[in-house]
This record gives sequence, structure tokens and C-alpha cells, in this order.
Amino acid sequence: RHLVSPARVCEAARRVRTLTRKELTAALAERQLLRERVRLEPAEAIRVLTPLQAQDPPAPYIALAARLDGFERAELEAAINARAVVKTTIMRLTLHLVAAAEYPAYHRLSTAVRMRRVRKEFTHLDEEEVVEELGRWLQQPRTNAEIREHLHARYDGVAETEWGSFWFARSVLPLVQLPPAGHWKDRRRASFVVDRRPLPSEQDAAALVLERYLAAFGPASRRDMASWAGAAQRDFAAGLERLTTVTYRDEKDVELFDLPDAPLPPAGTKLPVRFLSRWEQPLLAYADRDRIIPPELLPLRLTHSGDQTITVDGRVAASWKLERSARLTRVRVIPHTHIPRRAHGQIRAEAKRIARFCEPALEKVELAGL
Repeated sequence: RHLVSPARVCEAARRVRTLTRKELTAALAERQLLRERVRLEPAEAIRVLTPLQAQDPPAPYIALAARLDGFERAELEAAINARAVVKTTIMRLTLHLVAAAEYPAYHRLSTAVRMRRVRKEFTHLDEEEVVEELGRWLQQPRTNAEIREHLHARYDGVAETEWGSFWFARSVLPLVQLPPAGHWKDRRRASFVVDRRPLPSEQDAAALVLERYLAAFGPASRRDMASWAGAAQRDFAAGLERLTTVTYRDEKDVELFDLPDAPLPPAGTKLPVRFLSRWEQPLLAYADRDRIIPPELLPLRLTHSGDQTITVDGRVAASWKLERSARLTRVRVIPHTHIPRRAHGQIRAEAKRIARFCEPALEKVELAGL
């Protein structure tokens, strides 16, 4: 057996490329379509970007408007109506819009932690029987209230609280919301049905989801992957091993994984101003968010408040909101750090663009706060 000398190991370690913060910021902008708008169908865009946060109904539309050239709201609503895109609860037990064809994999990985809790807390239940009975019952549309009543009547201890029925049903079964859930203006109580597509194995699901994640957010650490997926590292370890990956180091000497030949633009890449939506995935995709949120902004807890943010040079620099009146829409910019004057013109142009996207019939747009 030939042994590798410590000197050669050290030499190999020294050859691992270290990526600067600016390189990581440029890579994120490139992969999240925030460097240049492109033309893609909504379902394909969501597949590329990974599922979009959808707690706030307009948020996925605003996210796509930041990235897609010529995008109109009706395109995404048509994809939802055609069930090419579904609204559901997946990562971190939050609402997302996901490309329907890949939903089963996201469900499988994102529920791994929750299913361990189900099996620990409800040892008196037969999991296979629950899946069979509840799945049969949920072939017909059901509301949250109906699901809670059903669980309370049939399964002891499951529906003691509204939250309990919520996470139990969405953990045990792949439940999706029926249209018009996911539409821009939908405010009605959603109806749920079980998604009938077969679930992949845990390893297959982890491999697919991590491949999508690295394509959209890499290079990234294991902690980053786990934080984004709401999963334990052990839940995706086998899936990660199945992928062909390359490794880097960041400036803190943390190991980062990536897909071979994935784009790594230079640190000096020009990154345009972009108006982002509430709970944007790029802000939530990492345990260490330095590439998108400057450390001095972390105390603002923008990922908790759900502020709509503005990126300048690829990082969050401000928040924004619309203030509406009968004849005027005002875009208010709330700076969180110094915004260079060279970015002011881009902010004005993007503010006008997003205002007209959100309010197509408005007569006048005004910018405030800059």
C-alpha cells in the first residue's frame, strides 16, 4: 500500500482555491439571475432559482420581476393554474412556490427532521396506516380547519393545537394548495390535496435538491446547505456524496462545495441594483450570509421582518416599500448603509420599474428617501 506523505497532503491543501467575499457575491448574483435579466418560463425559472418564498402572495412575482425580462404576472398565474408550479409548505416549514415536477424531492428532504419528531412523539400511531387513510381522505380538497377536525377525531394527541395539526399533516403527506392559491391577489383560505407523484428515496431526493442548491447558491458549506434546507447534515450526507463536486475555501477557511464548471465571475464583476421581494431566498440560503448581507446589517434582522430589500453591488444596502394613494404610488427607500451616488440613478430606474409592475394602472411614480 502506498502511503501519501504529510507533505503532499499539505501541498494539496494549499492548492485549494480561496474565494474572496466579492467573488462569492458575484457568483450568487450570477446564479440567481441578478446580474442580467433573462427570458425564461416561470416554472423553469423557479427550477433554476430553487423554490421561491411565498408567505406574502406577491413576493414570488416580485422576485421573478427582478430576474426575468418581460415577465408579467399572468404568466406565473397561468403556470399555477396548469399545475406546473405549486404552492406548498417545504423548507423550514414555510410557504413556497416550487416547480411541480421537482416538488416530491423537496418534500422528502425538507420533512426528514419533522418525520423523526413524528415517529418519536406519536409512537402509538401506525405510520403506514396514517399515510394510507389520510392520503385517501385528502384526495378531495380540504381546508386547514377540516384537516384539524379530521386529525382530532381519528388520531389521539395530533391536533391538540392548531400548530400541531399543521406540521403533522404537512410532514406525513406531500400536501399542495389548489389554485387560486399562489395568485398575486388571492386572500382566500386555501384548500389542500395530496400530491400523487411518487416520492423519491431519501438519497435521490437529497442529491437532486443539493444539485439544485449548489447550481443556484454555490459555492456553499455544509452548514449553509443545512440552514437553507431546514435539514440536518446527516439527512443529505449520502446525497452530497453522490454528486460530483469541487471544493474551495472562503476567507475564513471554511470548506465550500460547488458543482464543476459552475460560473465563478471575477470579484470586479459589475452588479446592478435590484429590488428584491420579502424573504428572498438569497438572503436565507446561507448560515453565513456575508456575501449578501453586510455584517453591520445583521442586527436589523431583515430575514425575520421580511423587509423588501435593495441590493447595491450585490449586497443589501436598503429596504423599500410602496406607499399608495388614489393617483400616486410612492416608492420609499430606507437606506441601511452608505449608498454611493453612482447607484442613485439605477435605484430611481428600478424603483419606477417595480412600481409599475406592482401597480400597472398608476398615473404617477414618486421616489422618497434617497
